[in-house]
Amino acid sequence: MYFTTPRAWDNLPLRLTTEEIRDPYEVIHEYYSAHDMPRARQILNKWLCSTSKEKPSKLSASGLQFFYERTELLIEAAFLVEQLDNSGRKAITIQGEDEEEIDLMNPRLFCAWIRQSKGEAIAYREVWENFPRSLTYKEFLNPYQVLGKFFSFLTLGEWRELLRELFSMGVSRRTFLDETLDFDMLGIKKHLEKLIEAGHLIDVREYRQSFYDKVTSEASQKKDEA
Repeated sequence: MYFTTPRAWDNLPLRLTTEEIRDPYEVIHEYYSAHDMPRARQILNKWLCSTSKEKPSKLSASGLQFFYERTELLIEAAFLVEQLDNSGRKAITIQGEDEEEIDLMNPRLFCAWIRQSKGEAIAYREVWENFPRSLTYKEFLNPYQVLGKFFSFLTLGEWRELLRELFSMGVSRRTFLDETLDFDMLGIKKHLEKLIEAGHLIDVREYRQSFYDKVTSEASQKKDEA
């Protein structure tokens, strides 16, 4: 990348509050309370496409700014999480020696949503939309692997500078094609998509899976009793 002058604060979380620094997993959870994964992926693609066009993004400036700021928080939280020991976290799916092959299409692994009004699992189309498409098999089983690769591609400070540049392009007629910027847009898109999908899996398995299991178990018991 073109950010060649490291600064003392480049590897510090500048946007997170003290409370958020103490619990970066909660920041990841809050990100997906603001944007579900399919919508976040859609906004990201529209945003990145707009950086190669002179016309400003079709996304509203306020909407793009909100997404940019939330994504910056997600990246800072991911930076802190990547430095922790995540080996025992619930987001990691491990197949025991005596267990059958893991059913990767089981919705509880990546889409543990419940229709609150009916206490039912969501529709097949929604399951399909929430399936992560850019992760490898190993990354799907252990989404924490994505974080190390994300910060090997760019440092935290470089990601912050990059997002600032992309936001400026998204709300103006500037494009990365107009300037002598060493932008690997394919790599940027790949790693941001992977981060959004990996964060989604962490959110589902760490925060939503237990509630999903409880509701589906109760629904199954009611059917058996009927």
